[in-house]
Amino acid sequence: MNTYKTGAGPIQAITDAGELIKNDLYDAIFIFGYEPLLSDTRNYGKNGIKKAMEIFEDFTLIQCYDLLARQLCRETNISDDEFHKLADGLFENYSRTFQNKSGTLLNSSRGKILHDLGTDLFCLTDCANPNIDFAGGLIVANHSTSELLNIPNNRRIKVSGSKYSVVKGSPKAVGSITGEGNNLFPHLKDAFLLAQAESKIDIILEFQKKTLLLEAYTCYPPIPIALLLAAGFVSNINEIGDFLKHHEITVTGGMNLARAPWNNPALNGLIAVTEQLVKGHAQYGVVHGNGGIGEAQGITVLEGFHGYESY
Repeated sequence: MNTYKTGAGPIQAITDAGELIKNDLYDAIFIFGYEPLLSDTRNYGKNGIKKAMEIFEDFTLIQCYDLLARQLCRETNISDDEFHKLADGLFENYSRTFQNKSGTLLNSSRGKILHDLGTDLFCLTDCANPNIDFAGGLIVANHSTSELLNIPNNRRIKVSGSKYSVVKGSPKAVGSITGEGNNLFPHLKDAFLLAQAESKIDIILEFQKKTLLLEAYTCYPPIPIALLLAAGFVSNINEIGDFLKHHEITVTGGMNLARAPWNNPALNGLIAVTEQLVKGHAQYGVVHGNGGIGEAQGITVLEGFHGYESY
């Protein structure tokens, strides 16, 4: 059993599973996530959970988020006000998806007013981890196993491409994560291009044709911004505001609203996109995973059934 302990973990797990299956080492692999955040909060208290979130000795996770946001602003030459407008636009995008999916109306001021003390670019609702107990899983199998289990063809979803990339980064070296100028988040770009090449589809074209669903990792604004820029959904950061008004970048409403805590948002996204593909709501799906403060980035491309041979 392998254990993955970052938000990119589900993408890493499904990538590694694919390699093991394609090399005939296993016929099927079970990928499960379990995080009893609500129970743990009750058992260990909020301070215990807060301590568990600290991955760097001298910087809180929120301070790290703020450092990365500020570095992104420098590299893209945008002001604090412009960054906050993008953050609001992202939350409005998630909210629109979540409200359409759930029928739940949200307060229009949510996401705009809960600024954390001691930081300038971070709002508490940017990556609010909900107090729930989460459990979910997927089974990745080769074609013969799917046949043996009599899984109907229209319920089989192909993992067409899946890749991840990790760089060494820290609060004192956020530049190694963000990259520079026209080469932002190069490890995210590498993972995207490799997954796209493996899938043999044009992700941006399929997204524009509305045949592809996107589940961006929405823990805090620099990460989905990085995805849109590095993958080429937009040409520059000034296009993001308008893009968000016309395109849904999550299927679930993102981790801010869809309630998958800590390391499991990407797993929740994989499950949600799989369900949509099984229902025939799209032909393809792309799920993004982010680990730490951006050091680990992963992309998985899923494909609905239309006469293919799966793993």
